[in-house]
Amino acid sequence: MRRSTSVPLGRSYLALAALATTGGLAACSRQQQTYCADQNGVVVPDARCDDGSPGHYYYTGSYGRGRSPGYRLSGGSRVSSTDSIGRSNAGLPSTGHVANGTTHSGGFGSGSKGSSGS
Repeated sequence: MRRSTSVPLGRSYLALAALATTGGLAACSRQQQTYCADQNGVVVPDARCDDGSPGHYYYTGSYGRGRSPGYRLSGGSRVSSTDSIGRSNAGLPSTGHVANGTTHSGGFGSGSKGSSGS
């Protein structure tokens, strides 16, 4: 008689699979921060994105809050500060001021709008 080599799935395996799934979903809804930066990703005062200066962009990603001018951002996405459609698609107001460090929900499938400072 031949013995089965299959291993039954125990409760610990199922709990681990549930935990991994939950962690993956949490990563999809991370908080995103937006900063005004130059073409090299270096944070500049947010007023530079307000005045339509060429070469200034809004960078959005999981950067954390409190990034000061001079901090170099990496990763995330960027949109020209003067591109109203791109801003709207990125979850930012299509016009107006967006304060450095503005937080909004982001990640896969996010359709929420960001908040802006005044």
